[in-house]
Amino acid sequence: MTALHDCSAAELLALYARGDASPVDVCKDLLAHIERCEPKVAALWALDAKAALAAAGDSEARWQRGQALPLDGVPVTVKENIATRGLPVPLGCAATPLVPAAADAPPAARLREAGAVIIAKTTMPDLGMLSSGLSSFHKLSRNPWDLSKNPGGSSAGAAAACAAGYGPLHLGTDIGGSIRLPAGWCG
Repeated sequence: MTALHDCSAAELLALYARGDASPVDVCKDLLAHIERCEPKVAALWALDAKAALAAAGDSEARWQRGQALPLDGVPVTVKENIATRGLPVPLGCAATPLVPAAADAPPAARLREAGAVIIAKTTMPDLGMLSSGLSSFHKLSRNPWDLSKNPGGSSAGAAAACAAGYGPLHLGTDIGGSIRLPAGWCG
């Protein structure tokens, strides 16, 4: 059987609808997988297991009431330059003041409104400027296929998280190849 953290968003939603898995089961499985891999991959920032499990519990309750939302219980990561309430937005840069965001940016807000479970933020290079993913704020993310390589950038953490199996959905940003380069480098 496929591990729950390896399921696509559509597969997870079907499992939840049939009652064959729960958002809490998936979140616990994913957090255990991340705990095994993340020390080497270094794709994430601001992982909050307690908050993720609470969101998964809320999702599970909606499924049990028959009030599931479009992405209810689907784990997602969000690139660190997309504000999420209560967390600073360091932009991969050690010189950025760490002021907590007052509100979610629209993409993060839409994910929450759809019931997605935000697991963590993903790393990026300083101000999104390096295709290597090199950051003065974060440890260098690694390509899960070959840990001697980096995943590319600027959505470095998002691509590494995707390739490492950190859930089915990873929100990045792209102006000049910031998703396309790391997606190509990480397969």
